[in-house]
Amino acid sequence: MSEITFLASSKSFIIPDEIQEYNNRTVFERIEDVMGLWVEEVESDGWGESVEGLFTLPYIYEITGADSQLFLFYLEKYMEVGDVIELLHFPNQHNVEYYISRLSEHPESIFINVGSFTYQDKYGTYQLNSKNWVEELSHKNFLTEYGVTTIVKY
Repeated sequence: MSEITFLASSKSFIIPDEIQEYNNRTVFERIEDVMGLWVEEVESDGWGESVEGLFTLPYIYEITGADSQLFLFYLEKYMEVGDVIELLHFPNQHNVEYYISRLSEHPESIFINVGSFTYQDKYGTYQLNSKNWVEELSHKNFLTEYGVTTIVKY
C-alpha cells in the first residue's frame, strides 16, 4: 500500500533554500531528523486528471513530507499573508477512485488559519495558542482522506 498526498496552491509552491538544504543533507544525528519536504508538479495527463476537480486552486503538486515538521516550519516561516494551500491525502494511491467517491458524498473538510491561529473541523473551531501553535497543530489531524484541508494566512 502506498499513500499519496496532493497540495494545491494559490501561487507556485517553491521549496525555500533553507528547507532544500535540509533535504540535501546526508548525515543526521538522530533518526527523528530523517525527514524531508518535496513537491512535484502534477501532470495534467497523470494524477492531474484524477484530482484536478477536487481543488479550487490552480497549482497542483504531489507532496512528500506534508506530515513533517518541515512542512509546519514552512507554514510558520514562509507562508505569506494572502497565501492559500489545500491538502488532500489518500492512504492508498491504488484506490484513489474509492476515496474520491467517498469524498464527494460526505466531505469532512478542515480549515486552518495560521494568521489567526484557528483550527476548524467537523467538531468545531479551536483557538491555537499564538506562541506554540505549530506544536499544537503537529498534534492535530490536518492530513485526511475525508476532505480537503484548507490552510490560509490572513
